[in-house]
Amino acid sequence: MTDTSEVGTYRRLFHDKFAEIEQLLADLPPDAMTWKPFERSPWQGDAGSLGWLIAHAVSSTVYLLKRAEWTMGRIEWSGVQGDQGKEEFTAANQDPANMLARARAALGYVEQMLDSLTPADLEASRPHVKRPELVFTARFDIQHAIEHMSQHIGHAQLTRQLWALTAAA
Repeated sequence: MTDTSEVGTYRRLFHDKFAEIEQLLADLPPDAMTWKPFERSPWQGDAGSLGWLIAHAVSSTVYLLKRAEWTMGRIEWSGVQGDQGKEEFTAANQDPANMLARARAALGYVEQMLDSLTPADLEASRPHVKRPELVFTARFDIQHAIEHMSQHIGHAQLTRQLWALTAAA
């Protein structure tokens, strides 16, 4: 039976997004991880490599969920960071197998975090430590993590398609 609760819906969406990352990485050679469709564009500047897009999707998801944990009072502000701190795309992440392991570890964190939520946790809000006019809410950060992850997976899917066209040529 499908869990239609709010947290159950979040769980299903995260599982879908991490499955898309697995699909992106399937049968991908390491050189594809650093491939970019172009270097610079007159609109929005530099292109991200395929690997960076995937790494950012994973890192930003962890960052936003950590921010939700901070909002709920579970961790200190210093603990609000991505799964690899400020380093999202290191040389180790240029290996698709390593990136897949990293994504699976992040999904484990997501599962653990979602398992721990109570209805009261979802209602938590807290002002930013340096900008009190900016108020974070746990529910928003969880939803934003899904939205942000989806956006970068979409970028990565298009980039993988473009890479496949050049690799086949």
